[in-house]
Amino acid sequence: MRNKNRTRILAAAAAAGLLLSAVPAYAFSDITDSKQAAIVQSLQDKGLIQGVSASKFAPNAKLTNAQAVQLIVDAIGLETAKKKTDAPPWFLSVPQDAWYAGALKTALERGVVIDGTWDANGVPTRQQFAKLLYLGLLQKGNYANVSKYTSIADAKQIAAKNRVAVEYLLMTKVAALDSKKNFRPTAAITRMEAAEMIYHAERMVNKSYASSDKATVTYKVENVDPNFNKVTLTRGNLPGAGHGLKIRRIEFVSDTEAVITYVPTSPPSGGSGTTYPASAVAYVPVVYDITVKAE
Repeated sequence: MRNKNRTRILAAAAAAGLLLSAVPAYAFSDITDSKQAAIVQSLQDKGLIQGVSASKFAPNAKLTNAQAVQLIVDAIGLETAKKKTDAPPWFLSVPQDAWYAGALKTALERGVVIDGTWDANGVPTRQQFAKLLYLGLLQKGNYANVSKYTSIADAKQIAAKNRVAVEYLLMTKVAALDSKKNFRPTAAITRMEAAEMIYHAERMVNKSYASSDKATVTYKVENVDPNFNKVTLTRGNLPGAGHGLKIRRIEFVSDTEAVITYVPTSPPSGGSGTTYPASAVAYVPVVYDITVKAE
């Protein structure tokens, strides 16, 4: 049923000039950056995004609200989120045969808060898109919560209601600042910028760059001396005595990024053997940005 719906949606979108036929890898003449081309190809292979013609992707074109909702719902599989409530009354004013109606209904039912001023053809800003994506991710799993402040040069331009969402996406590396440490929150998000965030969000959901279903884990980064940061992982909502948390490994995946992998632990059968506390600590050189994920 989902495949039939996806086919119908893509066909309708193509007819509206929104998403058109797929093309081979690196075939878009208007994408010259190899990393961006690889991101678009990956999303295209998964049926999440398409070009605007056989040879053009239009990376700098503005995304619409309808396209944003469709991307987020599809990329993170929002229809499988646990929460489900009735769509708000204002949804009845949306044309029910619109190509985006199904995705919008899913987003509203699964906890993504969108008010009645929503306009399908409107253009979301980067911070507005970040907020929608953040709300969608929250419905999909118990991801590691970050309590490390990011230095954002244009932070004053971020609305207070969107600040947590922006910080979250930056800390989980779903989004990134530019070379001048700006997020450009009030700029309209482009197709390429949305594709980049969606690419990393989809990987976060589908490749376990977050907590397992069995544990909710937060982590805190503290600078303890000029050379090292202390990273404290804490498991919450423990189901009982003996349940804990263990750091499995620390990988320095580049000159600037370290990945800490943990595993939730359960009490040993028979009541004997090693048990682990509900928190674990690691020390990482300050030159590394830190990502925490479940094994």
